Amino acid sequence: MRQTYNNYKAIQGFASFLCLLDRLLRRERVRRIQLGGTDIYIRTNTSDLIAALSCLHHKEYDAIRCSAPRVIIDAGAYIGASAVFFADKYPDARIVAVEPEESNFELLCKNTEKYSNIVAVKAAIWGAVETRAIHRRTTGCWGFAITETPNTTESTGQQIDCITINSLMDKYGIEKIDLLKMDIEGGEKNVLENASEWIDAVDILTVELHDRICEGCTRAFYRATKQFAYFETHGEKVTAYRR
Repeated sequence: MRQTYNNYKAIQGFASFLCLLDRLLRRERVRRIQLGGTDIYIRTNTSDLIAALSCLHHKEYDAIRCSAPRVIIDAGAYIGASAVFFADKYPDARIVAVEPEESNFELLCKNTEKYSNIVAVKAAIWGAVETRAIHRRTTGCWGFAITETPNTTESTGQQIDCITINSLMDKYGIEKIDLLKMDIEGGEKNVLENASEWIDAVDILTVELHDRICEGCTRAFYRATKQFAYFETHGEKVTAYRR
């Protein structure tokens, strides 16, 4: 209960009361809130608030040591909180934010529309260019996934174009990725097992590993980054630095 109170206390202004009221009434509303001086739209009574707090209040990606990046790829951008954090911290960076699920993508576009350096892409990062189904896990709006074992999840009925990091680079004329952030609910195993064509172009790779969803994610990560110089762990994120 105390943690819940602290979460709503972090929201600035009257929106804090409205979001708490929505929780008490168990209703979902799209509301604009302010966290750490940054405006962002969330769906109340969903996992959106926790994700926004992590990025904009607790600043979970602030620990990444990245100096003046020119290109950032945000794979699994969700509602855009991480992309907004990167855009505010690195205003000269070009940010490509990729999100597959329809309702999440709508909020991603809404939250990033004022940032000229963010490009929102509706697709799923995967190990091959193909079309697959989006599946829903039990963790709310941030639990949508492209999975190799669909029998363990509930299908949303949504089909999505899957793209590779390499095809994304080709489409947007990217030769080098200064920072690749990946939070794709177990899909990282498939992506990292097929990283040979693009991994040499990445300087920093930060991934939330989901072995609890898809066994082998951690193994695939360290195999893909075997040429990187050193690693850091911050909470659920593991970051690999090329130098």
